[in-house]
Amino acid sequence: MILCVFALQQAHAGLLYTYNQLTVMELDQLNQLVNDKIKESKSSDAKMVPLKEGLQALYARPDQDRMLEKVAGPLRNELIEIGQYEKAMTQLTEEALNALTNTRNFKPSVQVTYLVFLENLMADLKPALKPENKFEMGLVEKIKKAKIKITKPAMNDLVSRGFSEKKSPSEVADILLTDLKEKPTAP
Repeated sequence: MILCVFALQQAHAGLLYTYNQLTVMELDQLNQLVNDKIKESKSSDAKMVPLKEGLQALYARPDQDRMLEKVAGPLRNELIEIGQYEKAMTQLTEEALNALTNTRNFKPSVQVTYLVFLENLMADLKPALKPENKFEMGLVEKIKKAKIKITKPAMNDLVSRGFSEKKSPSEVADILLTDLKEKPTAP
């Protein structure tokens, strides 16, 4: 029985929801998730943990409807307020990279959830991606250096749910960094 519980934990890692569960959540449900995680944080000794869980769930939701920018602010602000935003985002990025470089330990839907997380993270970081912004640059560099390959089962899971094929987060990071180097700087 212990082995079964361990295997289930391995399959879902630290995720509250997988991307396909998050896709069907509407604005009210996402706002409730945010409010619950903030409330949980305020009554917890480990204040960062619930905030980090909430942010991970939001970033792991496919964002075709631009819901992320509508709901993530309060969690981000709470993490900034307690001085843990960069630490939380670094830990979440490392968790995603670990899952995507050790894919045999994770179900395809979990792999896709982490792919979506990294995709949304890079989209969120893109406006601040400048050489002087060390934190943002460091996260994107870390994603590039991971050399993530999307597994066939993960791509099949994604496509079978009606989503288009995705580029590897490492490829996307490389494109972002290359574009940044080629973009002329303002005088």
